[in-house]
Amino acid sequence: MRSDSRRRFLKATGAAVTLPAIAGCTGGGNGEGTTGGGGGNDSAGTTTGSSGGGGSGSLQKVGMSAYVRGGAWITAYIEAARFYAEDQGIELDVRPNQQSAQKQVQDIREFATGDHDAILVGVWQTGAAEGAINQAINQGTPVFATNADTSSSEIPLYVGFSNYDGGASSAEQMVKALGEQYPDESTWRVLNVRGPQGNQSANQRSNGFLETVEENDKVEVAATLNGEFARDVAQSTVQEWVRSNGRVHGIYSGNLSMGLGVVQAMRNLDMLVPKGEEGHVVLTQMDGSPEVNPLVGDGTIDAAVDQPNYFYNPIALKYMKQYVEAGNDASVIPSVDSEVTADQFSVESAQHKGVDMWSEQIWEPGVMREQNGHPWFRTNSIVITQENYDEPYLWGNIWG
Repeated sequence: MRSDSRRRFLKATGAAVTLPAIAGCTGGGNGEGTTGGGGGNDSAGTTTGSSGGGGSGSLQKVGMSAYVRGGAWITAYIEAARFYAEDQGIELDVRPNQQSAQKQVQDIREFATGDHDAILVGVWQTGAAEGAINQAINQGTPVFATNADTSSSEIPLYVGFSNYDGGASSAEQMVKALGEQYPDESTWRVLNVRGPQGNQSANQRSNGFLETVEENDKVEVAATLNGEFARDVAQSTVQEWVRSNGRVHGIYSGNLSMGLGVVQAMRNLDMLVPKGEEGHVVLTQMDGSPEVNPLVGDGTIDAAVDQPNYFYNPIALKYMKQYVEAGNDASVIPSVDSEVTADQFSVESAQHKGVDMWSEQIWEPGVMREQNGHPWFRTNSIVITQENYDEPYLWGNIWG
């Protein structure tokens, strides 16, 4: 087990071991081979891979604190981290935060004072874990974030897609589908079904949609409804609104649960008609899933904007490995405002769940931005349509 004094020494001395950065990684200045041993794989929090004892300048044991409940999306996000860590011979210690900021803080502190070489977090509350994260980093244990960002300006890297851009892409698909379905209408009335007020991702997804559709003079946003990121709430809220205010031409939903709730609402209202047929209500939404993808395929849902969620942790782990091997040197992280493509950086493909996982680098391009004072590897999103709904690279077709 490494002592805190050794961690501080590594932090203070910078690059104890200098290795070449991966091809295409521009130095930021200030600004994820071999298969390991098998481990547990349940969602209650286990270790995966083989422990190597935390040797100097190597990434052998990583602590991960994240939300691990919530269905297939989270299962894909967590399980992909386990698969990649095992492939790379990294021991991954996954601890569920139990939807508790206090529990997450406790786990981060235990990782930092234990024998973990680095920490991976999907934060439960944006600012709650900042102090524990900064303390770990100051002790020489780097912390990388994925999916849900931290307010800490000290982390070397956050990996995730843009909620705002996802909402904007959904809006673009909405306008395109409305033009095909209702070319002769002078005005298209649409509903915006959003997540909870005050939730950052809900705000960004809603704003991205609204600000994009409002650029088209034919679109009238009849109402914004709070679906609370819940299927039953979205279903009942949309049903009540339509019964009171009449039919609309299109409905946007800010996540997969609400989108499925809207589909059920249309079914209950006898308005569920496939695209291209008379009376079809255009439906676009955030997120594909094992349930959503077939609905896109049969024309029930016009388009869904999906995340490369099973790439988030492998991308972070690959950069983390380089960072630790370079003595916690930030120059291995691509510089802000640069673009990363699959020609420059890729996650190594391997057989998992009966597929060549990560064989299609659907995250690209990665655009480096700054968020909360630290680098953000902003991945691409994927628009699911009838042309690609059954492709094997979509997470919902792997974990379905």
